[in-house]
Amino acid sequence: MNKIKMVWAEDQQHAIGKDGTIPWHIADDLKLFKAETLNTLTVMGRATWDSIGRPLPKRTNVVLTRQETWQSGHESVKVVHSVDEVIQLFKQCDQDMAIIGGAEIFKLFMPFADELVITRVQATINGDTFVDDINRDDFTLQSQKNYEKNDNNDYAFIVEHYLKK
Repeated sequence: MNKIKMVWAEDQQHAIGKDGTIPWHIADDLKLFKAETLNTLTVMGRATWDSIGRPLPKRTNVVLTRQETWQSGHESVKVVHSVDEVIQLFKQCDQDMAIIGGAEIFKLFMPFADELVITRVQATINGDTFVDDINRDDFTLQSQKNYEKNDNNDYAFIVEHYLKK
């Protein structure tokens, strides 16, 4: 059976964004994000779509928005207006689902998640979008890997994989 995973990066205060963007450049984490989301039904909110600005390649891009008339401008992008519509797409496809944000989308899909992949950026960035109120008690840490700050990564970070209990 296909699984639903949630993938995000957060700072030490659980911030995931600032001014509609990701407030750090961590090339190695972007590679990990790509590996976790390739060939998935990749679900994002409209604000996350706006920050990316284009369909992510080799993924089925799905944008969840409350704006009934909103369009992405790309034929390949599926636009939906409810969690139920996303779940129906998931049931009809043969792909894992990757939920990539933002904060409201994470809250909506947490009850359905089988796995969490969280990058913990070792910094505080004074963000304005947070995932601090997401309950992670139903998950168990399976693995953790540390990455150092270097020429590719503005900050040190830790990648944690959790599975639902």
